[in-house]
Amino acid sequence: MLKKKEFSKIYLAGLFLLLIIISVLAALIFEKTTIDNNQKIITLNLDTKVEKNLSWNFSTINNSMEVKIGQLYKIDFNVENYGSSKSSGKAIYIINPKLLKKYFVEIDCFCYKKQTLLPGEKSTYSITFYIDPKMISDSKVNDTKNMSISYTFLDSKKG
Repeated sequence: MLKKKEFSKIYLAGLFLLLIIISVLAALIFEKTTIDNNQKIITLNLDTKVEKNLSWNFSTINNSMEVKIGQLYKIDFNVENYGSSKSSGKAIYIINPKLLKKYFVEIDCFCYKKQTLLPGEKSTYSITFYIDPKMISDSKVNDTKNMSISYTFLDSKKG
């Protein structure tokens, strides 16, 4: 039979072990909640267009992707001059909803400069970007689940 002292030791050890388990579970739940709140995801839809008089094909492999706020991304675009002469273009873009433009941070983009392709030439252009985490604290846009960016190559005529 267990003596009172032995029972007290077992009881205290069990209580101590239970407190450790509860503390670890509470820490794990808190960490998961914090990670979930800081990793908001929105769907980014990409659209590619080319001005009529520019004989180029312009596309990307993924027209839609899940983007974690604050994470760095690189997207490649395929471009081909299917015309019979050298031509140049410069890309412009539009972001919708427009309120998200200030949170779309480009680190590098092919659209900053004129691109020139020889007849039949193919190339890959890229954009490196992230969505600023400050978006999460902006009550006007923090519930946004979708963002669209439309890139259009315009004829630069100066080849």
